[in-house]
Amino acid sequence: MPTRHDAADDAFLFEQGPARGLGKITFHDWERVYTAFAGVPNVALFHEQARGLKRLLATAAPDADQQRDLDFLLNLGHLFTLVVYGQLVLEQAELTGCHPDVLDQIFDVLVRDFSEYAVGLHGKASATGAQQAWALEHVRRPVPDAERFGRIWAHVAALSGSYEMRA
Repeated sequence: MPTRHDAADDAFLFEQGPARGLGKITFHDWERVYTAFAGVPNVALFHEQARGLKRLLATAAPDADQQRDLDFLLNLGHLFTLVVYGQLVLEQAELTGCHPDVLDQIFDVLVRDFSEYAVGLHGKASATGAQQAWALEHVRRPVPDAERFGRIWAHVAALSGSYEMRA
């Protein structure tokens, strides 16, 4: 999909019809774009977490009972979705030349969210010992950078009052 900046109506995005055929969609290598941004500290940290999820699914995948446990699967799905969102953010950053400070700040949030869902997985009643150990091993604190946060905050604060809602 191309990047769009026009004022077109994109209601279709929120009013999609049937999702038939989605199982036939193939995806390219998700790690390529993460590797391309390895110099951004929180992207590198999140990529480590994402590779860990891949290992979890290869070594301690949900068993038959867990595959019927919607609460367990929802938590696992959140972890997976974060990896996909990260990939999409990075692919868009390649197209738009997004500043590394912005990416680092976005991935600060993704690292924390991933850690939160890992803790949630650890606490699931149906989680196995291997899954619980994995979860605790993948809780991470984002790489802090007060100066980066200050630069982002100053940029956002400068935008205050520059946008007006249409009636």
